[in-house]
Amino acid sequence: MGYGKFIFENYRFLLFGFVLVFVGNYGQTFFISVFGGEWRDSFSLSNTEYSAYYSIATLISGFTLMLIGGKLDTSSLKTFTLWVLFGTFIATMVLAFAVNEYWLFAGFLLIRFCGQGLTGHTSFTTMARYFDKNRGKAISVASMGMPLGEFILPILAAIAIAYLGWREVWMGLAVVLIVLFLPLLLWTLGDERAKHPISQSSTPESEADNIKHWERRDVIRDGRFWLTIPAILAPAMLITGLFFHQVAWAEGRGWSLSAIASSMTLYAITHALGSLFTGALVDRWGAKRVMRVYLIPLTLGISCLIFDSLFGWIAFMFLSGFSVGASGPTIGSLWPEVYGTRHLGSIRSLVSALMVISTAIAPIVLGALIDFKIDIAFIMVGCMAYSLFAWLICQRVYQS
Repeated sequence: MGYGKFIFENYRFLLFGFVLVFVGNYGQTFFISVFGGEWRDSFSLSNTEYSAYYSIATLISGFTLMLIGGKLDTSSLKTFTLWVLFGTFIATMVLAFAVNEYWLFAGFLLIRFCGQGLTGHTSFTTMARYFDKNRGKAISVASMGMPLGEFILPILAAIAIAYLGWREVWMGLAVVLIVLFLPLLLWTLGDERAKHPISQSSTPESEADNIKHWERRDVIRDGRFWLTIPAILAPAMLITGLFFHQVAWAEGRGWSLSAIASSMTLYAITHALGSLFTGALVDRWGAKRVMRVYLIPLTLGISCLIFDSLFGWIAFMFLSGFSVGASGPTIGSLWPEVYGTRHLGSIRSLVSALMVISTAIAPIVLGALIDFKIDIAFIMVGCMAYSLFAWLICQRVYQS
């Protein structure tokens, strides 16, 4: 089934996943970083202090996600979603009215936990659980909410900050959440699948009952799971670390900041294309086979950063977007393919937590290397070596 027919037949429920992912952009690093200068000035924070507050909040949200995310397996989807939206709304208000760095930290914690962690977790778990034959396409369509956010939100936020102020921007985000996204999500939850979690599997019920549905405690004991984690974390961890310090790369190599910022548009386009292409590929080949190739663009992209050239950064943005886009449908489909769907929320919450934690650690590690005056080319070689190692892991794990 092609994308057109698939979306036409399932547009209401697919919109649920798409909207939640778009709301999750509120807490993504690429969006939060737009406000960095304003927050540092408003609360008299050094770069180290600002990074520390953000990273600690991210770490706590990751551990909390591990505890709360599994509730999606036993809760009503509507109830769980409403709580996620409520938490995101509170986060936007805390950030809008923050009076000191401690309130800023509280806002970071809530927006990273609800507005980034739980929104994506709820969307991708739901798409993977409720679709079977077209699972890759479902996750790809939902994933489009992120590149759309990458494409428009930083620009809109920068303009709004200049004309209105950063507090007013976060108040506006809260209003949009309640006035637009809440009614839209309630409408999408009217789909029958939201009430009765039955997948579209064509497998006879008697045969489906014989599929093993792993519990999280069994997955934790599976050596293959821990062996593959470095490969699963690679795109988000490396991209977050490199994006967070993009100003340092630009200053260190004399690149134009405007050129660096404008390359985000190229990244957003390849992110979307990579997701759509890979979603169809996963439905045809299976996630385990696609997993063997999805890190190739990222590895090649980072290798371009070894050279002191702005074109290297542009090539990196172009290539890495494909891998980041491919990671959603590939990894999102891998867990139900290997471990079943009954405890998918619990399993995904563990993976999501590890991913969030890794994105908190990466900026700290790269920041320390920058502070120790390590050559940028050497840092990029290390990042490329990690990506290459992760790709090699994918050639063996879950392939038999």
